[in-house]
Amino acid sequence: MRENIQRFLEEIKIGARQSHGNMTLYCVLKAEDADVDFMGLDEALDRSAISITELDEAGSVRELRVTNKSDRKVLMLDGEELVGAKQNRVLNVSVLIAPNSETIIPVSCVERGRWSYRSREFGSAGRAMSPDLKRKKTRSVSDSLRSTGSFESAQGMVWQEIDAKFDRLAEKRSPTMALSDLYDAQRDRSEEYLKAFRTVDFQIGMVVFIDNKLAGVELLDKYDAFRRSHSKLVQSYAMDAIETALQEITAESKSRKARAVNILEQTADAIVETRKSVALGEDIRLESEDVIAAGLEFEGRVLQLSIFPKDEYDHPGRRKSSMSAASRRRDSVVSS
Repeated sequence: MRENIQRFLEEIKIGARQSHGNMTLYCVLKAEDADVDFMGLDEALDRSAISITELDEAGSVRELRVTNKSDRKVLMLDGEELVGAKQNRVLNVSVLIAPNSETIIPVSCVERGRWSYRSREFGSAGRAMSPDLKRKKTRSVSDSLRSTGSFESAQGMVWQEIDAKFDRLAEKRSPTMALSDLYDAQRDRSEEYLKAFRTVDFQIGMVVFIDNKLAGVELLDKYDAFRRSHSKLVQSYAMDAIETALQEITAESKSRKARAVNILEQTADAIVETRKSVALGEDIRLESEDVIAAGLEFEGRVLQLSIFPKDEYDHPGRRKSSMSAASRRRDSVVSS
């Protein structure tokens, strides 16, 4: 598994820079993408290829049922938002749904004040969870896997973080405290960010900085799939950028491109944990002293990977992680 991750990271390059206001994005490029056929969430729903429902009539906050009615695989990404049914949810992990199958997926609630049907099936919000919240959710899911073997998140923490985001961004709170309402309230401002960022040829990912600080890395090893997911990923990062857009930005001495290279190097050297995914493939967890990441591998290919720098939430007092970074270093994992 480590070899597959290192090979994947060695094959990517940091490309062109794009910027708007306090947010800068570096395109991540790869000469060849994964030879795996799948549909993304939005395409599968548009084609009525899948249905996503509550687990049963009573429902379960932490789980949903996905029925794939097609003969193609469907990739649903960690952090993608599903709206409808009894309450809106986000995926806790990336899952590759097998053709003609039924799968129970782990989710977190992002609409605390509702538990009643608006529809029998879920639709796509065309959005994803913002990186700061996604990073914290990733940490909580990793902790849950180590302690109980389950893909559960710390649901109370998710609600608390959404409450805090409403306090920072909204003039008033939503009746159901739905994350989607907060996104809708910031639609005009997030559209300004969306207009500034475009996909390029051979792009499979992006490294994002907000206020000159590394916010995260999103990698999806399929050109078309990344292109289709680009706007929702950009919008998710824009939601964090909007919070501090009017603040003074502190300059940092080390170049952003060098820091983009560095986080990929740290990820390649991180301790790796793998487990059987809830559907096809293997769930990947990586951690070093300064990096936390999660993704999905299928048939020896890393299909998706999200990488985040740690902060005080991950190691209070800058204590060392229980999973120390591997000592071996390589000269480089990307071209400059």
